[in-house]
Amino acid sequence: MGARRLPAVRAAVEIMKDEGVDTVFGCPGSALLPLYAAMERTGGIAHLSAGHAEGATHMADGWARTTGKVGVAAVAAGPGAVRLLSGLYAAQQDAVPLVCVTGREASAPQAPAVPLRHAGYRPPDLVRLAGAVTKRAERIEDPARIPGAFREAFRIAREGRPGPVLIDIPADLAAAEIVCGPVPVPPSAPGAGPALVDGVGSPAPGAVVPLVVPPDPADAGTRWALAELAEVFAARPAADTYVVSGLPEVAAAGGDAAQRHRVPRRSGPPGWEVPTAIGVRTALDSRGERSAEVVVVVDGSGFPLTAGELAAAAQYEVPFVVVLLGDPAEADPFTDPVKLAEAYGCAGRDVLDPAEFRSAVEWARKEAVSTRRPVLVEVRTARAADAYDGMPVDPVPTRAYGT
Repeated sequence: MGARRLPAVRAAVEIMKDEGVDTVFGCPGSALLPLYAAMERTGGIAHLSAGHAEGATHMADGWARTTGKVGVAAVAAGPGAVRLLSGLYAAQQDAVPLVCVTGREASAPQAPAVPLRHAGYRPPDLVRLAGAVTKRAERIEDPARIPGAFREAFRIAREGRPGPVLIDIPADLAAAEIVCGPVPVPPSAPGAGPALVDGVGSPAPGAVVPLVVPPDPADAGTRWALAELAEVFAARPAADTYVVSGLPEVAAAGGDAAQRHRVPRRSGPPGWEVPTAIGVRTALDSRGERSAEVVVVVDGSGFPLTAGELAAAAQYEVPFVVVLLGDPAEADPFTDPVKLAEAYGCAGRDVLDPAEFRSAVEWARKEAVSTRRPVLVEVRTARAADAYDGMPVDPVPTRAYGT
């Protein structure tokens, strides 16, 4: 095919399709309208809208880990866009290939006629901020550069040690028409890399304690709950189970280990598990593995930080089971996780008696299938010691997130 004249962003969308992308995770905004229009006109790529930028990157991360391809997140530049940095840093640490597209309003905003301190809103310089947590961060200044920038972004994201790449595109340049020649064949087949579950294609997330002991309700920690959970899913031989968790005690053990996949994290921020599970589940559904199950095991302190992404999961019919392990002594008196899940259109149940845990998990599995939404099981059990990133830490005061 010879040279064509088309919007620059449409050439970018065609490159994404060539790279095996079937879903873009992002936050809508007027600066991304040219991208959405090109995706709709080209077809073949769905868009899943996240609650905020960090959630979008974690979703793309989970999709990339499951498929072995390069995940894509698209976010409009703005104050909330700086949340991308947490997700980009996590992808960098775990060697997950991502391409993040940020859209901004105009390529050359007019200089303010008032002193800078009184000037109107100016979006953050995401290219400069993301430089330390990406393999490349580039701002597009010529629409003819867009196709080459996208092709290079996918190549850089997956070659060597995989990692994230950021491309910043002003809306006026994205919509500009360019003369585009034949799209070159990528140097390697998209999706040729291994899936990044089970820690195979990424650094080990830390110490893992296999769940090989029988459940013991008298245990002061969480081992009894995790052992019960492993046995519940080990009894299902027909389909795979994907366990998304940053807790070092969790391993995909029990029964046939070949049927269990673990999606770990080395340096994920608190609450990364829920949006990552959305990406994992979306990837499984897109390739026809709707019978596979996704299970999130998350600490109670991190869950509220990204619980809002349950709304996206409910809207787009992304089912999975969330097992929340909380210490009654450190429970937040102002947040009820079950009611929080219900507020986002999902079902939930709390477990106070260890004898009820297995039946609650079985109920959650059936409920997730019938409603096509996440289902929460909150387990209020004391933990022997809190843990984060695989290292035991002392208790911290309530609300001291990020310290």
